[in-house]
Amino acid sequence: MCGKDFVLIYSKSAQLVRDPGLRNKLEAAMKATHDFQTPRNIFEKLIRDYEHLDRLVSGDAMFNFVSTAYHFQEWIKNSPLKTSEPVKRLLRKTASHKYIKLCKDIVTAKKNYQVIIDDPSLPEGHEIDFTKFPSTFDKFSYEKGDKNFVFKVGDEEIDPFQFKEEILQLYSTYFQVK
Repeated sequence: MCGKDFVLIYSKSAQLVRDPGLRNKLEAAMKATHDFQTPRNIFEKLIRDYEHLDRLVSGDAMFNFVSTAYHFQEWIKNSPLKTSEPVKRLLRKTASHKYIKLCKDIVTAKKNYQVIIDDPSLPEGHEIDFTKFPSTFDKFSYEKGDKNFVFKVGDEEIDPFQFKEEILQLYSTYFQVK
């Protein structure tokens, strides 16, 4: 934005637009909205978090998945969907599900967690750069047996791929169909 009367449009050649109507159209055309208003939007985020864990298993990626999985219930409870019988059953099922309970314990800081990565190809003392994706998806390396991953919550050791799969399947039954 360049003041109230002008907007700077970045294209091959930057230009000043004085016409407010044209300026509004151009501003609207340049915007992208990532919308979070419904449980469907949160379900889609859960899928993105799930897929991110296929690429890179890290504490950050796991926390994003855990947080979305837990808070998804709140979005459902505060939506018009909450009155339907299938959704009521889903909410009862998620409230008692062992992995959703773990998600709650992590998000509410009742339990700590670790993501343990066993990668024999790493030199002794090497630190992984979690800001970059590995050259091969972590899930593929896991399936081939090149790497092993453990999601440790308290004293419980969980396979992170099984964990995310079970949670996604729990919600998918109700939200998969568009």
